[in-house]
Amino acid sequence: MTEKKFYTKKEAAAVLGVNPKTIERWLLSGKLKGAKLGKAWRISEDDIHTFYDAAKKEVAQTIKERIETRN
Repeated sequence: MTEKKFYTKKEAAAVLGVNPKTIERWLLSGKLKGAKLGKAWRISEDDIHTFYDAAKKEVAQTIKERIETRN
């Protein structure tokens, strides 16, 4: 059985290249999935990948829409 890797807010922030407060805002808004254990958040590697892939698609769609409105 494969063990899942979990990250703290600080570790997830380093992976995604953002501030840990940004990670906390995303967690509280539900944009990024995670689990709060006591006072500490834990974010699975799978949830980071899912969030990143969704963000890439969102940015690509925004760029596409901006290009289409210019034409």
